[in-house]
Amino acid sequence: MAFVAPQYKTEYLTECLLEVLNNREKVNSLESSRSCYTNYEYEVGRKYIKVWSYLVSDGERLNGRSCYFFVDKETGAVYKPASYKAPAKGIRFYIEQLADNPEIVDPYGSFLYLR
Repeated sequence: MAFVAPQYKTEYLTECLLEVLNNREKVNSLESSRSCYTNYEYEVGRKYIKVWSYLVSDGERLNGRSCYFFVDKETGAVYKPASYKAPAKGIRFYIEQLADNPEIVDPYGSFLYLR
């Protein structure tokens, strides 16, 4: 495994998780003969890594995107979005948990609701 500096660990784990999710969504759409699937990307801000979801159809991005979740850069805590600018209160997961168990993550974001 490659060495990753601690300050970049959450960004690295987020990137790894999104790669797994993007591959899974594309394979599921191909197996079910759908031309539209969900894709994910991230942006790094001052305090949080913001993960966006958007639809892709026939290899082209459709209009619009929505904020999927926030990751705290320092602690790796994952938050549900309250808006596209800020997370809701309460830690939902840690990025290590999601990277180790990507099957928890669904394309609808229901894993982010408190139980």
